[in-house]
Amino acid sequence: MYYILIFESTHKVLKSEMLLLANGVNFDIIPTPKELSSDCGMSIRINPKRADFPKVKWILEAQGIKFVIHEKLQK
Repeated sequence: MYYILIFESTHKVLKSEMLLLANGVNFDIIPTPKELSSDCGMSIRINPKRADFPKVKWILEAQGIKFVIHEKLQK
């Protein structure tokens, strides 16, 4: 299982990337799956086995960054 964070704009994805990198969080930038959203073309994927997901939420929410969380099963 992994989490996909969907943002309202590319700017928010890039700001989130900067914050997560600065805090040593392991993540991937991926194209947003079309079945989830068409608003922003980029998303962040978090593998909870490689990153502390509550920490990710705290980092982004503390900076006022809004996002939607989708859980996806590994294929």
